[in-house]
Amino acid sequence: MFRNRFFLSALLMSRFAAAQTPVDQPPPQPGTPGFEQLPVRVEFGVSSSDVDHSLGPWNTVDTSIWFRGNHFFIPNLTVDSQTRPAGTQQNYAFFSYLNWTDSFYTTQGFSASAAHDAATTYYPRFRYDIKAYYKFPPGRHFVLGAGYTHFNLGPTGHGDIINVGSLYYHNKLVLEGNLFINRSQPDNLWSASGTISAQYGREGHYWLGSTFGAGRELYEFVGQTPFQVEFQSYSLNIFYRRWLTRHMGIVLSFDYLNNVTAYRQIGGTGHLFFEF
Repeated sequence: MFRNRFFLSALLMSRFAAAQTPVDQPPPQPGTPGFEQLPVRVEFGVSSSDVDHSLGPWNTVDTSIWFRGNHFFIPNLTVDSQTRPAGTQQNYAFFSYLNWTDSFYTTQGFSASAAHDAATTYYPRFRYDIKAYYKFPPGRHFVLGAGYTHFNLGPTGHGDIINVGSLYYHNKLVLEGNLFINRSQPDNLWSASGTISAQYGREGHYWLGSTFGAGRELYEFVGQTPFQVEFQSYSLNIFYRRWLTRHMGIVLSFDYLNNVTAYRQIGGTGHLFFEF
């Protein structure tokens, strides 16, 4: 249970950070001049990671669909299935953008996974997220955001994440930074982590980007003799999204995670997407 609680928390933070990357966020000026965004994107992916201390491999397959035909409401549905040496678990997620005005939008999401025993629990039992963004004049190139996440890890605990961040758009360049303040239950333990990201490109052609993250993980191990667990960690993600035709493209990524006193994870991801 000790290891699974930490793996769940690390997965939660990595997925939360990934959800904030600006690849699919509405830019300050919608679309690229002369480029019409197609209303539906379907994406299929596989990933594989080597994890040391005989904990791996970890393999994941996922399917995602975006509906972008309505500018106000842009929903996404994703299904993940992860396999580790101990077994397999699925996760089901809903995520969306709501563009309330030209300067204000929110993102919101919910995910759930079936109840498993501790050895094969790889996703939070459920979680929900909401984040609000404001684009500042003139030009709406600078964006500030603030968000909240609640997660439930089943019998090993639950917690909350407060997130503040910013985005800056300059021609083909997008910069982003996020700070996460984490509260873990039981015992009301607080910790913090952060990410910085940069990417370059434009929709319909290519995106090349990277995210670096670092932070501290603190929670109470729930067992016959409870005790506090603390880790330092850092991560790196590099990705490349390329449109091969008007209606099809690929995404390749490299992922590195070092939970300094627990384990090290190195892997890659490949996706194929279709737009129509």
